[in-house]
Amino acid sequence: DRCSLVTVPTPDPECWLHADVEVRDSPIQGKGLFALEAIPAGTIVSRVGGRLVSSAELQAAFDAAARDPEHPYIDTITVAEDIHLTLPPRRPNGCGNHSCEPNLWWVDAYSLAARRDIAGGEELTNDYATSTGIADFRMTCGCGSDLCRGEVTGSDWQRADLQSRYGDHWTPGLLELIR
Repeated sequence: DRCSLVTVPTPDPECWLHADVEVRDSPIQGKGLFALEAIPAGTIVSRVGGRLVSSAELQAAFDAAARDPEHPYIDTITVAEDIHLTLPPRRPNGCGNHSCEPNLWWVDAYSLAARRDIAGGEELTNDYATSTGIADFRMTCGCGSDLCRGEVTGSDWQRADLQSRYGDHWTPGLLELIR
């Protein structure tokens, strides 16, 4: 239902990343985002932007990507029940890795802030469970934290331990489902 877009804030078309963040090789996986300097708790570190699409449009994009020999990666977050944000391709924000014990969390529909003080050189991570509500999403996790779940799924938002840990720090669509 495209009418529900009225209640969802319009994202910027582009992403923004704090000036003290850079992309480097990650011990978690591939590339990651790293703090160049200390970042105090509460500091906005990343704002994602892009285009809002319905679940059907997102699935069509996933299907098209799967048929493409280049298999382009689609970076997305759940914004509302049938609304997803697809980020512009190849933006540094898309290099943010998952951790089951993240140092970033959502503070509004499109912004991630430091969950705690972050040291210079530390990799910036977020828990994909707080932004992924796609039922068939599954990802093996190798974050290495003591809280590692081993697998991240599109239904992790239903876990009481995660709801307690993150409070209101979810994308709006998942927070609405939790409430």
